[in-house]
Amino acid sequence: MAMEQFSLDGQVAIVTGAGKGVGQGIARVLAEAGATVVGTARTESAIAKTISDIEVAGGKGLALVADAMSRPDGERVVETAMEYFGRIDILVNNVGGATYSRFLDITDDDFRRTFDWCVTSAFIMSQLVAPHMFNAGHGSIINISSGSARFGIRALTAYCTAKGGLEALTRAMAQELAPKIRVNAIALGSFATDGLQQSLDLMPGSLEQMKENTPLHRLGDVEDLGRLTVYLSTRDCYATNAIFHVDGGIESNNSPLPIPDY
Repeated sequence: MAMEQFSLDGQVAIVTGAGKGVGQGIARVLAEAGATVVGTARTESAIAKTISDIEVAGGKGLALVADAMSRPDGERVVETAMEYFGRIDILVNNVGGATYSRFLDITDDDFRRTFDWCVTSAFIMSQLVAPHMFNAGHGSIINISSGSARFGIRALTAYCTAKGGLEALTRAMAQELAPKIRVNAIALGSFATDGLQQSLDLMPGSLEQMKENTPLHRLGDVEDLGRLTVYLSTRDCYATNAIFHVDGGIESNNSPLPIPDY
């Protein structure tokens, strides 16, 4: 009985940024739980691989090339999902990112783009799916945030600010869209992805240092993150307006990247 409550059979989930990393892991686990996954990414080969893997494993999905920061692209994704499947039950706003830049070097365009990448994309996609969720009488929106929203990280001012904005958006939407639509966020720590590994490879010994700086002494597993996403997607989930911290227990920046003082 308990495991049946975690079934997403018959539900349709849109996952943005599902071509790699965290988004890819979430998409795979949602599919394993029974959801049909509409995965989006800007790179066709990446999102095609994600959906192909889902289908090979016995799941159902649809790969769409789209930029989550573009309202026309978002409209096309939502319209296509409704055309193919007739419903949208789950939205995972995973798109986001940043580049390292010291505070005095951040340009206005860099700052705006980071905010659009992390916050405006979630606003656009949520606004587009919400009417369909209201019509169905239910829905779950999950925003992927970061521990950097709680504590500043040097050389990531724009990213920290944007993720803080995403969590504020989560709370505001949760209040306004209740009771039919639940809105939560998951604030990540350091997860084992190819992108993180590429950064760590540039600094020998940095992986060990990052683990040492994390109370659980290990990196996160994207499939474990996917399992939390499944819970937040279930109809009986009682959570909304919540920020779930999945970060190995960190209370401050655990990055080994050396940033010199001014």
